[in-house]
Parts: sequence; structure tokens; C-alpha cells
Amino acid sequence: METKMQTSQNIKIERTPESDLKKVLNIIGIFIFAGMALTSVTNPMPAKYLKEYLMFIGGSAIVYYFLLNIYFIGEIWRKVFYASLIVLGIGSLSMAIYLFSHSSH
Repeated sequence: METKMQTSQNIKIERTPESDLKKVLNIIGIFIFAGMALTSVTNPMPAKYLKEYLMFIGGSAIVYYFLLNIYFIGEIWRKVFYASLIVLGIGSLSMAIYLFSHSSH
């Protein structure tokens, strides 16, 4: 009975700049949305607006992380990411114009 000897292999794991960027953007997102949630504790607002504010934070976080993860999937998904940003930007501008034109003041 013979023992088969294997030499040890050094495996070098290379980190890509994209994975580092994704990690940084995830951490930044945590600070942004945690800070927004902390604002509702440090500057109390009326109870009827608190639920809406927390829903806004939750919805914003979902959109942020969804778009962030779509961007890093691949080249085709980056086009979806940019198209989503264009749609969100146009929607935001049109909502601002609508609210400006229909304000009661």
C-alpha cells in the first residue's frame, strides 16, 4: 500500500475592483438609510407622518439595493440599470412639475 503525496498549492484569491466598489456602496447604503431612520428618533415627528416616512425609507432602500445589485450582475443588466435611472429621473421631474403647477399656494 503506497501513500500518494500531494504538494501543497498556494491559491491566490484576487479581488476585483467591482467587488470592492459593490461592498463600499452597500456600506454607504446602510449608513444612509440607518441615518434616515435615526432621524425619526432624534427629531420626533407627528405620529400620522411617521408611518409614511418609514415606508418612504423602506421603499427607497429596496429601490437602492435592487438597482445596485442589478448594476453588478453584468453588461446587459447595466443597460436595465441605466434605463431604470432614466425612468426614475423623468418620473421625478414630472412629479415636481405636477406638484408645482397644482400647488394651492
